Amino acid sequence: RRLAPRRASAARMQASAATTSTPKVIVAGGGIAGLATTLACQTKNLDVTCYERVREYKPWGGPIQMAGNAMAALDICDPSAAAAIVGDGTVTGDRLNGLLDGKDGDWFVRFDCRKPALESGLPLTVVMNRYDVIEKMTARVAPGALRQGVEVMRYEELPGGRVRVHLSDGATDECDVLVAADGIRSRCRSQMMDAPPLEKNLDKMVGDAPDAPTYSGYTCYAAISRMTPADVDTVGYMVFLGAGQYFVSSDVGGGQQQWYAFVKQDAGMDDEGADRKAALLEAFADWCPAVRERLEAVVSEEVERRDIYDRPPTLQWCKGRVALLGDAAHAMQPNMGQGGCQAIEDAAALADELAKVGPDGVERALGWYQARRIPRAAAITGFAASASLMTSTYRRYLGSDPYFFYQYIPGALFFWEQVRKLKIPHPGRIVGQIAMLSSIDLILMYITTMGDQRDSVKPLLEGQKKVMRELDDDLFAMKGIWGLAK
Repeated sequence: RRLAPRRASAARMQASAATTSTPKVIVAGGGIAGLATTLACQTKNLDVTCYERVREYKPWGGPIQMAGNAMAALDICDPSAAAAIVGDGTVTGDRLNGLLDGKDGDWFVRFDCRKPALESGLPLTVVMNRYDVIEKMTARVAPGALRQGVEVMRYEELPGGRVRVHLSDGATDECDVLVAADGIRSRCRSQMMDAPPLEKNLDKMVGDAPDAPTYSGYTCYAAISRMTPADVDTVGYMVFLGAGQYFVSSDVGGGQQQWYAFVKQDAGMDDEGADRKAALLEAFADWCPAVRERLEAVVSEEVERRDIYDRPPTLQWCKGRVALLGDAAHAMQPNMGQGGCQAIEDAAALADELAKVGPDGVERALGWYQARRIPRAAAITGFAASASLMTSTYRRYLGSDPYFFYQYIPGALFFWEQVRKLKIPHPGRIVGQIAMLSSIDLILMYITTMGDQRDSVKPLLEGQKKVMRELDDDLFAMKGIWGLAK
């Protein structure tokens, strides 16, 4: 009942926008990126229609992490949606988070995610089921602005500066600007880049296909384990490091732990019908109890699998009156939990620029949108790729997890096995820990607080403070000499 006045107001804005000189916007894709764009356009009084392929949203993909930068950007797009997500999400940013040794479970780097939030005044990181995030966002979309069961198949630029989109139901629609928020397999991006449409299974297209995403080398297995760890009140998010594989776990509330197991393997491996739980227990057989407990607690049939792709940063997100946004523009690896966050930042920036111009100024607005967003999105894409490299090449001791080429060197495997028994700390581990501890506060501050924001978002943190866990600062401090600390 509380939403009815706002929805009516949004509908009036939608109806009146057509008579103003602001651009008409069509959004291709109604995921988090497309919905954020639709909300941002509504807030700026732009006439917007979003086309989404699925007829009905269904639970899929598990929880999503929403850091302070995402909440600040969503507050620009729609303050009520931001408040709903912050209010109902599970807070992990007030607990200890960080990197651990996958084999013995010792801390490698401890993160104090409270610090950037408290210093900037932005909300603490929360996690929420992706379906619930979408539900809260769609509740704020004006009636008629979201059309489901219809996909944008292609577009054409018309004389006079209009764009016509061709829809999957055979109809067409026209606008002043088309926003491609249709994901990593974006049809609009493929057309913009003069490339063929991507297959649903990306591995079928990788190689000769121009503008195809790049396979990271890792497959992600994901599920939710119904369990409550003993340290759930002090630990929120953990990344267990290893060689050729790593494991990520996060509390998502309600006695559940969301986890992601990354395994180095070829793309497109067919394991439908296989016992994925058993395969993962074998792959992580000698890992620490925290990892194995989460694997043991899962139902095999609930384990989802997807190959991880990303794209190198590009300097072109816009062409004519078509703009890329979210994964269509900057698909990144999930290591930093920033894919959705950056899409929301895109949406806030794009709507802000479009609201400054009339239909004749669209291309100028898109140029400013690129200038505002490409450097930051490229930096965070780079951070995510670097994090993947670090988490999957970790070795605790010299000789641990032998490199594959040792098998071709006579005596190498025997030699390094003897060295491993001496338990000499690996130089890469020592240097890596020193580098991380020297920079982690700055990295967290840049990633989670440096996007667009306004003062109206800060009361959200004040609300979180009322129920924030009061943990001793000593919990977040590394013990020992940097390089060998725990």
